[in-house]
Amino acid sequence: MARNRYHSHHYGYRQGQGRTALGIIAELGSESNAHGLAKIVTSRDTKRKVIWALLVIVGFTAATLQLSLLVRKYLQFQVIELSEIKDSMPVGYPSVSICNIEPISLRSIRRMYVNNETHNLIDWLRFIQDFRFEQESFMNSIRAFYENLGDDAKRVSHDLEDMLIHCRFNKENCSVLNFTTFFDGNYFNCFTFNGGNSKDQLQMHATGPENGLSLIVSVEKDDPMLGTYGVYNFDNNILHSAGVRVVVHAPGSMPSPVDHGFDIPPGYSSSVGLKAILHTRLPRPYGNCTEDSLSGIRTYRNTFFACLQLCKQRLIIQRCGCKSSALPEVPSYNVSFCGTIRDWQTIYYNKSGHWMSGMLIPTPTLACEEREQKKLNNDRAYESNCGCFQPCSETSYLKSVSLSYWPLEFYQLSALEVWFSVSFNQRFFKQDRKGGESHFMQAAYQYLYKLAHPQQTKLAKNDSIVSDILTKSYSISEKEMSKEASDLIRQNMLRLNIYLEDLSVVEYRQLPAYGLADLFADIGGTLGLWMGISVLTIMELVELIIRLIGLAFNSERDFPSGPLQNNNSINGQGAGRCKLANGHVEPESYQDSAGTSMFDFRRCVDSPV
Repeated sequence: MARNRYHSHHYGYRQGQGRTALGIIAELGSESNAHGLAKIVTSRDTKRKVIWALLVIVGFTAATLQLSLLVRKYLQFQVIELSEIKDSMPVGYPSVSICNIEPISLRSIRRMYVNNETHNLIDWLRFIQDFRFEQESFMNSIRAFYENLGDDAKRVSHDLEDMLIHCRFNKENCSVLNFTTFFDGNYFNCFTFNGGNSKDQLQMHATGPENGLSLIVSVEKDDPMLGTYGVYNFDNNILHSAGVRVVVHAPGSMPSPVDHGFDIPPGYSSSVGLKAILHTRLPRPYGNCTEDSLSGIRTYRNTFFACLQLCKQRLIIQRCGCKSSALPEVPSYNVSFCGTIRDWQTIYYNKSGHWMSGMLIPTPTLACEEREQKKLNNDRAYESNCGCFQPCSETSYLKSVSLSYWPLEFYQLSALEVWFSVSFNQRFFKQDRKGGESHFMQAAYQYLYKLAHPQQTKLAKNDSIVSDILTKSYSISEKEMSKEASDLIRQNMLRLNIYLEDLSVVEYRQLPAYGLADLFADIGGTLGLWMGISVLTIMELVELIIRLIGLAFNSERDFPSGPLQNNNSINGQGAGRCKLANGHVEPESYQDSAGTSMFDFRRCVDSPV
């Protein structure tokens, strides 16, 4: 009976404790799965309670520090870049932009001269020779010519119909209609293949030169008119040579011939093998890539370089009040070029009587542009205010270029016959006849045609006597004629093959280095290591919070009371009585001879909740 009485008394005490906040905490702490909490609550030895309390505090502190490090690591939003080779998928063919390295077409100047339309050009050349400038090198450049004679500069630019001899893409013929035109301050007219609407972009399913773009181009390196010579500018490192400048770029992006182009010389067949590379970047919060487009003369796909070029132009406009012809134009600003000399014709003819030959012409806006360009090129601090970000998806192309001697003299006559019948009758000779002059290709064709004697043509059809053709001697004049024709062709013609050499696309994809799943896994490992806490342990804490909130709002007063009341009993009755559910009070328990209460406290224990 004594054991039962003790057990009943202890159990009743624990149930009575549940009506207070400390009691609820103690109850759930004794049942918690967290290491150490149950030890603190259930231990009877005070020293043991203190030791376990210290251990729990140490574990909680270590877990908190480690969790803060994990959260800080997650909030850094670091990324890793993985490479993946994608096969069995069509590859988008890039845009190909070509510019004649020599911006001015001598044939166009000839036509303007015949039509008596060159007086502005002549006046400008005399003007820059008769007067002095602080930026002497710039005033003798192609850019100054364009900035001061914009319309005339466009008129003397190359025309694609004059340059393009033959075009073939993916075993099908193409023409000038497949090209779009844009103007560059250094190269004037440039032409882009596959530069139209993004919905019409070309897809490639095969590799090799036969399935790519093949162009035969004339660089129009014609002889200048007698007595006319150009001015060589030693400060210009990109002009004064023959060939075409080629830019291979993603469809819809802004080409930059000066910065991203490569030269193709005449007299060679150039093969450019491409390999596509796809960059996929993450947006915020892991990165700052963007899907926005760029607005210049037209709308372009965003690239970081093009965005910075447009930003430079805006800064120069804001600081100098003028724009630069070396940068893309921003149509929202209606300003003139920095190198424009207002009323230069009035100064040249000295209509006001204030100007004399040899005087220094001030160009403050041009000086401002050069100063700002130098500052922007040497200090990249301006980039932080440009708002330029890498595109979330960007395609670039690795290039491998090879050259071979072209065309062989053995095939030049046959090639000219084909070009003469297909192209020249339609464009070249027809236009030249209007100007009263013959095309250099026509002269080369006539030289080679004279060398092809009728008996040689007849023998060439019989392979058994080819040796007679090879051993036939030519006179000195015939050799010179052959060399002249070959030089005319090789100094003006080039073949360009641009194709995919591999259909496998290498994708560099950014991934979160430390994601949300990794954070949760590390949090669980940290709490389990230091505290032994799991998700179910957290649910116990939730239960504790709910019960404490319920206690704060007296929600437990509706529950059955505990068996033992340590406070004053109802209606002033003493201890040892139980409050029943109907409001009656249990009679006092009787005592045995030893004075021990014989009342069974288990009768008053609350029913389990």
